[in-house]
Order: sequence, then C-alpha cells, then structure tokens
Amino acid sequence: MKAADLNLRDMLQFNPEQGRITFGADNRMVLVGAELMGSLVDGLIDVGDVTTARVLLRRCGKEAGHRLARLFKEEFNPENQQEWLAFGPTMHAWEGAGKPNLAAFEFDPATNHFLLEVHFENSYFADQYLATHGSATEPICWLLAGYIGGYCAEVFAMELLCREVSCKAQGNPYCTFVVKPRDAWL
Repeated sequence: MKAADLNLRDMLQFNPEQGRITFGADNRMVLVGAELMGSLVDGLIDVGDVTTARVLLRRCGKEAGHRLARLFKEEFNPENQQEWLAFGPTMHAWEGAGKPNLAAFEFDPATNHFLLEVHFENSYFADQYLATHGSATEPICWLLAGYIGGYCAEVFAMELLCREVSCKAQGNPYCTFVVKPRDAWL
C-alpha cells in the first residue's frame, strides 16, 4: 500500500461493545479531543515548568513516532524509505493533528547527510496553546517535534533530531520543523 491510499475511514475498527478502536491488526487507538491535549500541557507546566513539559512531551512524541513508523512498515510494507516516510504526514492529516507539507528533503546515505523541513499548517498543539496561554515567545509544538524526529529516525535508521524553528503560536502562518542528524545541530 502507498501512503496516498491510507484511508482511516476504512481502516479503523470501532467496537463500542468492547470500548475499543483498533487500527490494523490490533493496534489500539483512542479518540480524544484536542482540548485534552491542551489540558495535559497546562498540567505539565503547572506541576513542573515549561522545560519539564517540553522534555516529557518531546520524549513521548519521539517514542510514538518510532512505534508508528514500525507499525506502518509491518502493516503496509512500503516499497522504499520515501514511501515509508510519506505515511507519517499522511497519518498526521488523518488524525487531525494538522496538515504537514514537505518543504525540503535531502538524503545521502553515503555521507549520512539528512535534512527534512516540514511546514505544518493548522497544528492542533499550537491552536490549544494559543487558546489557553495566548502568544508564545518560542516554538511550543514539542510533541509534534518529538514525533516527527522519532518517525524519521526509525525510517532512516539514523540518530535524527527534529526542532521546531518557528510556530503558529508565535504568530507565524504555520509551524516549521527541521530534522537533521543530532550532530548537525551541535
């Protein structure tokens, strides 16, 4: 299957009798409102601070990105890394997380060169932050940055790090994420 053929309308199995939603063979999903994620961020900031919230959400996002990339490989056996990569943004759009648009992609396995830039429209994370905190002074889509970095790291078997370099919560028209090898950020 190609990423363009992904259709969650057909692939999610709703079983209200058991209180379960599954995707693929038996991967449990949960349908939650974006407000819940906003409350989670607020709670993490309240019990810790912004740094704690950023670190925890990036870690959770990274692990989720790794897991979802493995799931797509197992379920759909993409024909190459680019097709495998394409499942990530396709899933973001279907999930309602926002609309990722690939702005740049460079990959040379011989030199370990990797660069991916994504312009992410309608980030639910930025929208929730704006609704509860107002404008941000720095990029705040930490969960999405972790997710994108973890997903790319799994697909390309590299130690990659994603940073959000501009954010809708800062007043930009969209969020911009850049993925590079960890060493390239130092």
